[in-house]
Amino acid sequence: MYQIKKITLIPIALTMLQAFETAHHTISERPLTIVTVELLNEDSGEIAVGYGEVQSFADFSYTLENQSVSREILKTVLLPQIRRFSFSNPQSFSIRLNQLTPFASFAKAGLEMAVWDAIGKLTHQSLQQMIHGQGGTVPVGIAVGMADSIDEALTQGYQRIKLKIDAHVVDFENLNRLLKKYPEQQFSIDANSSFTDKNIAQINRLPENVGFIEQPLGENDFVQHAVLQAHTSKIISLDESINNLNDVATMLKCLSAKALTIKQGKIGGISNALTAIQLVDKPWVGGMLTSGLGRSVDIAISSLPKIAFPGDISDSRRYFERDIIEERLRVNNGIISVPKNYGIGVTVDLNAISDLQTEQMFTITD
Repeated sequence: MYQIKKITLIPIALTMLQAFETAHHTISERPLTIVTVELLNEDSGEIAVGYGEVQSFADFSYTLENQSVSREILKTVLLPQIRRFSFSNPQSFSIRLNQLTPFASFAKAGLEMAVWDAIGKLTHQSLQQMIHGQGGTVPVGIAVGMADSIDEALTQGYQRIKLKIDAHVVDFENLNRLLKKYPEQQFSIDANSSFTDKNIAQINRLPENVGFIEQPLGENDFVQHAVLQAHTSKIISLDESINNLNDVATMLKCLSAKALTIKQGKIGGISNALTAIQLVDKPWVGGMLTSGLGRSVDIAISSLPKIAFPGDISDSRRYFERDIIEERLRVNNGIISVPKNYGIGVTVDLNAISDLQTEQMFTITD
């Protein structure tokens, strides 16, 4: 059995190498909350420190849980209730978190990540071993704009290229011509909720090398996605619509999509992500603009046999001036190595965390 002895929350901000454009906002700094957990093995008396990160954003443009909300829920709801809670494995810890609140998926995920890390260190297992992943490397994809970045991505060997488009302004004839220039390359389309039911014909005319379309319709929608999926042979993958396992169940009941973008930091943690992967036909791992710590988790999850498409996992130095891990997660010819050290598999750079800290840390002990 395991028991938490101490938890610390450390707000940090990673500076972007260049401003990052999303469908929701422009990001020049990536705020995160680092969670450290001192975990006791009650049988052996050994203590290990695990690290996690809360991956919500600074504002509410992506979800209704931002960094301030995540930290407040951790401080006032979750941490006081789990201080003396004894549990046997990460899954039972996750069940307890879900019992405490059905909400706050980002907060729960950051806390649970640290527990997985600590248990891996105590049991001398990597995260990949703990979740029964396979292989020493995984194929990866990359998200780019339109034509300007495709050739560069091809040169680097990325095995799937995601094109982020706005259906209100894109010229679909030009898009199709562009995609047909690379018939052997796997693409996906991130629609950023910009499609409507009037785009069904244009979706059906996309070439065969488009593996799936991510979140074509509204961010909170399941019903219209189901109508669209029923009228196209293209695979739809839901992203923004999915914030917890209840949303996954709704997606499956409504037949809203054939694929699911797995973001463990957004769905409530690694345990919830593993459950979702077992439930859906075509799961794959999306990106959350995470540090190398969260990226290492995504790589391990991507090594699961059921993962259907290369994940959105780029080189750890691609986005930030300074990361918080000592290793570099490097993409070579479209693949990336799975971290093999105990726990999440990478070494946290404590000096970097200290230098990047933005607010006073919060600590709770038993």
